[in-house]
Amino acid sequence: MKKALQFIYLIIGIGITLSVLYGFYLLIMKSFEVFNSLQTEVAAAIVAAMATIIVSVLSVTIGKYLERKRVIENELREKKIPMYEEFVEFYFDLLMAKKINGKEMTQKEMMKFFNRFTQKLMVWGSDEVVKLWSNYRREFALKDRDSMENMFEFEKLLLAIRKDTGHKNKHIEKADLLGLFVNDINKYK
Repeated sequence: MKKALQFIYLIIGIGITLSVLYGFYLLIMKSFEVFNSLQTEVAAAIVAAMATIIVSVLSVTIGKYLERKRVIENELREKKIPMYEEFVEFYFDLLMAKKINGKEMTQKEMMKFFNRFTQKLMVWGSDEVVKLWSNYRREFALKDRDSMENMFEFEKLLLAIRKDTGHKNKHIEKADLLGLFVNDINKYK
């Protein structure tokens, strides 16, 4: 019974679609007949007026769409930038804590930050940053992984963050970002 009903709906849908298409075909053919019967000057004026209207409507519609898209991107960027700044600040604190304070950051402090950051990232982060963060956290948990491999994965994450905030990263190569805070990075490049 259910399959028969679906088949009937399919037939009705195809019939309606074909009827609408045939109606458009007839409308276009009738329009051509009307234009052919008009004087050349009148037809040219009608075509020019229609073209002006179509171009105006399209330019306003496309302009509004692009403006709305830009507003949304700016609003998202306003939410992302403080989150990413907090992330970078945390990592610098993590890397430099022993040099500055004489003691390392506790596991509890790190877990608290990671929890807060991950929650924010789920809402505001781009797909690329979310994926790289997820991979980085899983890989970082592996104890047998080389620390420089982790650093280069971290650099990929930083590049994705820069991209998400509007930077192009065109001329930034491997180890350029790490070189900002790792003095001997050229040995590992």
